[in-house]
Amino acid sequence: MSLENSIEEALKSVQYPGYSRDIVSFGLVKNIAAANGSASIALELTTHNPDIAAQLKAAVEAAAATVDGIERAMVQIKMPPAGQAPAAAGAQPNRMPGIDKVVAVASGKGGVGKSTCAVNLACALAQDGGEIGLLDCDIYGPSVPLMMGVNERPMVSEEEKLVPLLNHGVKLMSMGFLLDGDQPVIWRGPMIMKTIQQFVMQVDWG
Repeated sequence: MSLENSIEEALKSVQYPGYSRDIVSFGLVKNIAAANGSASIALELTTHNPDIAAQLKAAVEAAAATVDGIERAMVQIKMPPAGQAPAAAGAQPNRMPGIDKVVAVASGKGGVGKSTCAVNLACALAQDGGEIGLLDCDIYGPSVPLMMGVNERPMVSEEEKLVPLLNHGVKLMSMGFLLDGDQPVIWRGPMIMKTIQQFVMQVDWG
C-alpha cells in the first residue's frame, strides 16, 4: 500500500464535526501527496465556519502523523467565500425541471425511519390530490423499492431521461431500481453527489 493510500485510510478515522461519517466518505479530501516524510493534504469544505476548519485541520494532522513514514503533515483547507455576490439583474435561480416544491427528509444518523417517513408523507400527499415524486437518495441501502412494492427497471424516454416508476400515485426513483439484487455500491462522495444530481435533473419528473 502506498503512503498516500495509508494516509487516506488514516483519515477515515476523522469524523466531520456533528456527524457520524468521516471526511473521506463525505468527499472532502481532494488531494493527498507524500514524500520525504512529509504529507500534503488538501480539503475542500462547504462551511464558512472557521472553528470547524481549525478542528478538522488539527484532526487531520494528528491522523496523518499515525502513518509510518510520515513525520509532518501540511493541511490546506479551501472554504467558500464568506459572502456570495448578488445575482445579476433579471437572473433566475436554478430550478429543477418539472419540480415545483421540494420536501427533504434527512438525518445524520441511520436507522431512524427516514425512508418510512418519506414514503408515508409521499403517499399521504398523493392521496390528497398532489402530483408527487419520491427520490430515494440512499445510495448504499435503498429501501424505498421494497416499501413501495416496486422492483422494476425504469425505462428511458425519447428525451433520454429516466422515466420514474409509479405506485400508489407516487412517481419513484431509487438506486435500488438500477441494481441487481443485493449488489453492493462502493462509491465515494463525488460519485454519490453526481448520481443524486442526475436523479434530480435527468429523470422525467414532470
